[in-house]
Amino acid sequence: MPEKSSVRVISREKATNIMIANGKGGVGKTTLATNLAAHLSVIGPVGILDLDPQGSSRFWLQLRGEREPKIICLNSKEYDRGQVTRTWMAHKVSQQVRYVVCDTPAGLGSPKLDQLLKETDVLLIPVAPSQIDIHATAAFVKSLLLNPQFRARPVRLGVVMNRVKRNTLSFQKLEKFLASLNIPVVATIRDTQNYLKAVEAGMGINELPKITPEDEKSWRDTIAWVRQSDATPAAMLARQQAKQKLEKGTDELLGSGTNQTD
Repeated sequence: MPEKSSVRVISREKATNIMIANGKGGVGKTTLATNLAAHLSVIGPVGILDLDPQGSSRFWLQLRGEREPKIICLNSKEYDRGQVTRTWMAHKVSQQVRYVVCDTPAGLGSPKLDQLLKETDVLLIPVAPSQIDIHATAAFVKSLLLNPQFRARPVRLGVVMNRVKRNTLSFQKLEKFLASLNIPVVATIRDTQNYLKAVEAGMGINELPKITPEDEKSWRDTIAWVRQSDATPAAMLARQQAKQKLEKGTDELLGSGTNQTD
């Protein structure tokens, strides 16, 4: 009797899921999402999950076309219907990509935020330069840290400054607030027309013919920070240390009332 043939299934490790979020609109979420995807695509396969009804990241992918490295547009219907599961993200998506960059809408809150946090490994919060934007970001960070789902499963948090001038009083207050919670300012995105040129061509700033040393360093720092969530022993240790610091900062926030963002 002939032996039954066996099928060997080879699967990838779980994709690293990076959410770009801020409760306020107009802070540069899509600029951060598309450029992050372009930089990560040099390292491994990347997919963009665009949950913003405006669809700016999806439009950027259309402009990009078949440019290499190719970045995949992930189907967001499962999210829209509330059918996201850990199995879907860990298996279906991980078979296609190494990194998932999730571009979210303004006003993101429960229950969609709760569901996304279940799958997120890294959360990057872009901040725009105005005092209103900086104050709104502090409020978003506070609400996030007090979110029950986040409390149950903390994810790595980092802030990216978008055109923010470091010598302003508003920025200094935000920086002090973030430092008290052990949340790092990962990088600063300069105010330059190169980002506009890149998005119009469906490119990242790193794919333009020329990139300034300052911009190159900023993105190198960002990618290095994000990749601390990759599945390596060193990354796992760094993630555990960051989690402990974040939990400590959250506990301090819970015990300090609401005065820090006033």
